[in-house]
Amino acid sequence: MNHSNTHPVIYQYIAPSPPLREFVRDYLIAHFIFDKGQDIPFKPYSPKPEQTITFLPKGSLTMENLTTGERRVAPVISISGQQVSRYNFYLTSEYQMLRVHFHPGALYRLLRIPLTEFTDCWFDARTVITREIQEVNERLSNCLKYAHMIAVIEDYLLRKIKKVPADSHPLDNIACSILTNPSRFSLDWLAKQSCLCPRQFNRKFSERMGVGPKLYSRVVRFYKAYQYKEAHPQDNWLTIALLFGYSDYQHMVKDFRQFAQVSPNLWVNQDNQSPERILQLE
Repeated sequence: MNHSNTHPVIYQYIAPSPPLREFVRDYLIAHFIFDKGQDIPFKPYSPKPEQTITFLPKGSLTMENLTTGERRVAPVISISGQQVSRYNFYLTSEYQMLRVHFHPGALYRLLRIPLTEFTDCWFDARTVITREIQEVNERLSNCLKYAHMIAVIEDYLLRKIKKVPADSHPLDNIACSILTNPSRFSLDWLAKQSCLCPRQFNRKFSERMGVGPKLYSRVVRFYKAYQYKEAHPQDNWLTIALLFGYSDYQHMVKDFRQFAQVSPNLWVNQDNQSPERILQLE
């Protein structure tokens, strides 16, 4: 697929400034412009271990949940807790997005709302956060440079976190440990590290991450397995399954069937046909 070199296209992860690193993992800016009449590839989306606020300054996004078959247009600004379903995203011919990826537990600290309220959905942020966030999106749509967009969002977030108590929880560090190595720790051992009984551990973890520790670990492991395959296409799936703590290949396939709705090979093939790959931006 060809695209004009005059089109401002980008798909880039950007690190936050030092004052925001406690809360923000990174930003993702995507800006695609397709020629009129050009086939626009859909973006396959499977669960990733992330909690986000997404701004859509230009264009719109139609989301199809492959589990339920439901199709809906995404809010202009959305809050997302932990996703657990496979989606297909359909973009308009011009599409611009800025997504804030928060560290585990940081979005809960920012909103003070249990993240179970935002699990597996794109929730309209304007119903939760003051009108100020709508003004942020309007400012983003008027930015002429991507660096200016980052400056706008950082200005907003810096003002927000000044009001957040310094109350990170041991569970946030535990979620970070799972994110680093999902198969290294038993959940019973992690519960002991949190100084909570297993029942409280599950409840508090769900409150801060949106799902329980077992499901969160499965999402992390699934995500890391296919990311590894895309980086090491020569490695076979059985090797990857064992590397990431699956008991065998079929054990891994079960997670792919749940989270991607397809087999491992088919998922990687679909992901490689994403707009940013077609436009050779990633």
